[in-house]
Amino acid sequence: MNPLARFDRFLFTKVGVDAMRLEFTPVLTDATLTRDEPLRRLLETHKKVSGIYFWVLRHETNEYKIYIGQTNSLANRLVNYVSEFQAHSTNDYKLRVFSAFLAELAPKAALDLYFSESDVSRLNEAEKDAIRKYDPLLNQRAGSVS
Repeated sequence: MNPLARFDRFLFTKVGVDAMRLEFTPVLTDATLTRDEPLRRLLETHKKVSGIYFWVLRHETNEYKIYIGQTNSLANRLVNYVSEFQAHSTNDYKLRVFSAFLAELAPKAALDLYFSESDVSRLNEAEKDAIRKYDPLLNQRAGSVS
């Protein structure tokens, strides 16, 4: 039995994952939400790089749409995600809680981060478009997940 079956609503179709990969580039695979070496390298290459990021859950051959957000600096945003105390953003904490839940539910599952560079002036519009198009799990409004 698939331990992630409850998330099948957020499962990418083949067409959906192909479309996502045309828009977003993988920048971090098997993310641990800790300051490991792959994260350190990404922090160096993406300082002051604005755009839309997309957290994707990978389990066996399946990929799930987890969370889309925007940032003026991907490096700074990732520092927020790996910080223990995240007073300014419930979304940072939401992803960490999901990651801990995932470790218990499906220990072999992994989080991958995709990124699409975008001009700061287009961030709000680009994020809304991506959320509307992909409808990820953690972008759901309260009461909308069935």
